[in-house]
Amino acid sequence: MPDSLLRKRIGAVWMDSRKISPGDVFLALKSEHDDGHRYVPAALKAGACAAIISRRNTSEYSSREQKKCIVVANPLKAVQRMAAAYRKELDIPVVAVTGSSGKTTTRQFITTVLSAGLSVGNTEGNWNNHIGVPLSILRLSGKEDIAILELGANHKHEINTLSRIIKPDVGIITNIGYAHIGYFGSLDAIASAKFEIVNGMRKQTGVLLLNGDDTRLVKKNAEKGWKAVFFGMSPRCGIRAERITVDRDGKTVFFVKGHRYKLSMPGRHFIYCALPALFLARQLGIPESVIADTLYAIKPDPMRGRIITKSGIRFIVDCYNANPSSMRSGIALLRDVAGKKKKCAVVGDMLELVRYSARLHKSLGKQIAEAGVKKVVAVGRFADAVADGAVAHGIKASRILCAPDAEQAVAYTRKLLKPGDTVLLKGSRGVKLETVLKKF
Repeated sequence: MPDSLLRKRIGAVWMDSRKISPGDVFLALKSEHDDGHRYVPAALKAGACAAIISRRNTSEYSSREQKKCIVVANPLKAVQRMAAAYRKELDIPVVAVTGSSGKTTTRQFITTVLSAGLSVGNTEGNWNNHIGVPLSILRLSGKEDIAILELGANHKHEINTLSRIIKPDVGIITNIGYAHIGYFGSLDAIASAKFEIVNGMRKQTGVLLLNGDDTRLVKKNAEKGWKAVFFGMSPRCGIRAERITVDRDGKTVFFVKGHRYKLSMPGRHFIYCALPALFLARQLGIPESVIADTLYAIKPDPMRGRIITKSGIRFIVDCYNANPSSMRSGIALLRDVAGKKKKCAVVGDMLELVRYSARLHKSLGKQIAEAGVKKVVAVGRFADAVADGAVAHGIKASRILCAPDAEQAVAYTRKLLKPGDTVLLKGSRGVKLETVLKKF
């Protein structure tokens, strides 16, 4: 490759040839289902100034195409090393967010609040894995005041790799739950994996923010010996939300050290997303009034907690994802919003719980019953387990309907729900419960 090309200023690095613009670089990655090397000619034709390819694939291209190829042993590892080297050149603090659930929303809260007074770099879309995080680092211009990056993982050591690449100055762990437990095997293994976030941090100067209401996090931190700042609602939390109230529209008011904050995002569980943002904004000198106004201005995504009235029935729409922790939060929101009105639940499977699935879905049925819910439509493979738990704890079997999928659930909800009901609509993304609202 000519030295002139290696010295050339580039645009973005993409692994999707369809998104290439002139001056970008194409990253050819191989997956179980496809091989990016097939699309190198298309990327170069679209204007890519270079393509990062594996040495094994060099012979696939014409001599003209080869002149624009950066040939390496492993394209992914090469980009990870590029990102690590670039991070050393960036003279800005980096905040890393991980956890079993809530990390995307927490990252968005932090980014939004800090953007009220600073130039903030952010994770590109949902790029939170071993590929996306390095690419997000490479998107930073270096002119930002701070960068907020989300770290996700399905297996142990993945967060370790990412933390060592991005060298976070602040690490945030939102909680420990059952997400991806099939890959990790146990909750303790998940906690250990999330704590890999500290592996790239400086122990003397790094700041670790932990959900102090999550007993597994507190215990694991005691084992690790990190000096952490806890956020939450319990007395151990240095960043503590108090005097919490939730109105009929789901809006939440809370106080932190005498300052009042209000969230338009429905549900008190969003306090856990707001507290790290609030803490960082205070540390970085953003005025209290700006913090409060910005927090209140944050709106929910279409499938993450909106409250919609249709045919006289109030739906709490939370169809983006579901796990035992977020189901508990959804049920708490249902209780807050419904008040004395009749509470109902349309719940879909919580996916990827493997051997824990039947037990946790039965426990979900118990929680629904204990919350005073009167009518239930359970959707998916584990609907019967939800029904068993609900019946065992007081809901009449005649008021529980089990549907194999969302399409069938539409007919059941029409049969069971009545004007004046308040309904929690929540399930994992794969269940597609939004179908119920669209067709109700």
